[in-house]
Amino acid sequence: METKANYLMIGGTILGVIAFAFIFIFWISNFAGGGKSYLIVFESSVAGLTSGSSVGFNGIKVGEVHSFELDPEDARKVQVLINVADDTPVRVNSRASIQSLGLTGGSGIQITPGTPDSPLLVATAENPIPTISAKRGSGQSLFDAAPAALNNANAFIERLDELVAVNEEAITTTLTNIATVTEMLGQKSEAIGVAITDVSEGAQSFKSLSSKLEVSLGDNMDGLTRQAKESMQEFSATMREARRAAATLNRILEKLEADPRGFLLGGSQVPEYTPRGQ
Repeated sequence: METKANYLMIGGTILGVIAFAFIFIFWISNFAGGGKSYLIVFESSVAGLTSGSSVGFNGIKVGEVHSFELDPEDARKVQVLINVADDTPVRVNSRASIQSLGLTGGSGIQITPGTPDSPLLVATAENPIPTISAKRGSGQSLFDAAPAALNNANAFIERLDELVAVNEEAITTTLTNIATVTEMLGQKSEAIGVAITDVSEGAQSFKSLSSKLEVSLGDNMDGLTRQAKESMQEFSATMREARRAAATLNRILEKLEADPRGFLLGGSQVPEYTPRGQ
């Protein structure tokens, strides 16, 4: 019984030492000058990245890729854990992207600095490892995309070949017609030039005729304007005479209405008739 207790105590001690060692190593790497950890979630391939790939901040190397892991909720996404220097000013609106290292192969991660007015991206109790947002469309290098682009180009060329093969006769006929029309135009170039000259001369003649009509109409308009003015003056005089006649007639009617006998007899009084013998 005592032997079993010793074994349990020894085993517990060993496990405690191992756990303490892991905790100490994690503390050393993350808090004792070992840098800060961030998580980046890419929504497409991360081909070319490896553990130890460089992490740059605005073009300056500040850390390395630590590990990879598929997103447990969406296998199309890849979670990349990185470590960067403590003084790296990663901000809330900083963005991460994968960049090819050139013809030498491999890829690295670049982080944009964000804007100065954005707060720093720091760890919290709910989120001990902050997440840097990946740029939209990031996660595939130029060399990874090249095969797909070549495949698309080949497919387009094949479709174009098929289209030309199916419509070869129609295309040939169209080209022949274009050549025929071009040849006809070349043969009729002199006639076309004459026609263009005639049209130009006709335009000039029409312009000259328009100028003459404008001058003629201008002269006639002056005469018509004078006649109109004279007619208006005569009409005004007639209207004035008519107004005076109307006023005179109105006065006569007023006198006739007030004293018809006096007006008609010239103001003399007609003696009343008295029978004789009275």
